[in-house]
Amino acid sequence: MNITICTPYEYDDLVDIFIEMETYYNQKLCLSRNDMAAYLRDKVFAADSNTEVHKVVCNGVIAAFACVSVMYPAPRFSGQMFIKELFVSASYRRAGIGRKLMGFIASRAQERGCFQLDWLSVAADPLAQKFYESLGAQVIKSVNYHRVFGQKINELARNAG
Repeated sequence: MNITICTPYEYDDLVDIFIEMETYYNQKLCLSRNDMAAYLRDKVFAADSNTEVHKVVCNGVIAAFACVSVMYPAPRFSGQMFIKELFVSASYRRAGIGRKLMGFIASRAQERGCFQLDWLSVAADPLAQKFYESLGAQVIKSVNYHRVFGQKINELARNAG
């Protein structure tokens, strides 16, 4: 198992596992390799995306990835590393890859001067909850997660001017 930080030129190597992740969360999606490659190249790996992609390779196959960003401000003049996505391919789950990847991310957060590591998870997924609890993660109940989408984001944007 080898965990590395991807360069922008590796976007094409990640196409299949990103399609698997999108299909896992949205079974009705039909994604082309070309569209996903363009998305990774132009959005995820764009110079201004502030996204760092970590990949796990097992026997020459990308088995997992995580997308993280450091956000400011954060307590004590530090940063807050936020995991936007962590995904392990179906055939590699429950083999310790997620735990190793989380350890890599934690060490990367410390290297970047972050005192906290945060992420979201699907509350209805008991295996995910058990996994994150085993890492020592706490569920923060003192904040609300908000979202504006669809017609509401259009209305909000129109009112910006």
